Amino acid sequence: MVAKRHHYLPQCYLKGFSKPRKRGKSHHVHVYDRSGKTFNANIINIATKKDFNRVEIEGHPPDAFEQGLAKFEGELGPALVRIRESRSLKNDADRALLFNFIGMLAIRTPRLREAVRDVHEQTAHIIMDLATATKETWEGQMRQMKAEGYVPKREVPYEYVRAAVVGKKFRIEVPTERHIDREMNSLDPILQTLFKRKWVVLLPPKKSAGFVTCDHPVCLIFSEPKMRDKFYGPGHGLARTELIFPIGTCMAIVGAYELEEDAIELNEDRVATVNGALVTYADRQVYAANPDFTYSTQENENPRQGSSLIKDVRFRRS
Repeated sequence: MVAKRHHYLPQCYLKGFSKPRKRGKSHHVHVYDRSGKTFNANIINIATKKDFNRVEIEGHPPDAFEQGLAKFEGELGPALVRIRESRSLKNDADRALLFNFIGMLAIRTPRLREAVRDVHEQTAHIIMDLATATKETWEGQMRQMKAEGYVPKREVPYEYVRAAVVGKKFRIEVPTERHIDREMNSLDPILQTLFKRKWVVLLPPKKSAGFVTCDHPVCLIFSEPKMRDKFYGPGHGLARTELIFPIGTCMAIVGAYELEEDAIELNEDRVATVNGALVTYADRQVYAANPDFTYSTQENENPRQGSSLIKDVRFRRS
C-alpha cells in the first residue's frame, strides 16, 4: 500500500526536539501554531502533507521519490544522533549528510512550493488577461489553437471565460514532478555554499530548556541587523549572511563566510535570540521538547517564556 501522508520534516530530525514516551516507542513535542492553538503531538502526526512527494512518472511507482528519501533518512538519522552526542561537526561523513539535509530543507518546504505555484499563477493571470482583453482577441487565440490541433472538450462562451479571468476564479497547480525537478537542480549550488561557510556550534547552558525548531528551520539572515530592512532578502552566496539551523534541543549551528570554526556555550539571552529566529521563520508551527524554552524576536528584548508564545501577537498572524 502506498503511503499518502509524507513528512517534509523527517521524524529522525524531529526526535531531537521531542520527549520519548512508552519506553521510547513514541516521541512527542509541544506544538505552537500561528492560529492560536497549542497542543502536544506525536512526531508521526506533525510536519506532514498529503502526497507531498507523490510522482506520476511512467515506469515508476508513485512513491519512488519517497522511497529514495527514506534511504537517505536511514543514513541521516544515525548521523544526527552522533552529531548531537558529540556536539561537534568534526566527523566529515556526518557533516556531509547534515549539509545535504540542510540543503534539501532550504529548497523543499510547503511554503516554498506554494511560492513557486503562486508565481506560475500570477503569470497565467497576466497571460489570460491579455488573451481575453477583447472578444476578437480571444476568438483569434482559439482559432490558432484549433489550427495547431487543440480540440476543446466543449465550447465555453467568451463572457464566461472573461469573468473567470477578471474574478481570478481559477487556480494553477504545479505538478509535483516539476517541483522536485526544480528542487534537485537547485541543491548542488546551495550545497557548495554550505561547505564554504565556516560553522560555529552553539550549545545552551546546562539548565536551559534549549533550542526549538519549526516547520521552516533553515534560517538565513543578514549578519547586521540594519541590513535586515533591505528590500531584498539574503542569498545563500552573499557575504555577511548567517545561516542558523537547530540540530536538537542541545545543539544548534550558525554558518557564515566571515567566521572561524568553533564551539561556544551561549547564555540564556543568546539561546532566546536563536529561538527567536526560529519563531520568526516558522511558516505555521514551532516545535519544542520543553514548554519552558525562551525566545526573543527583537533586538535588546528581554527573553520571553515559551508559554507566552501562543499569545504573542507577532507570532499569531492570519
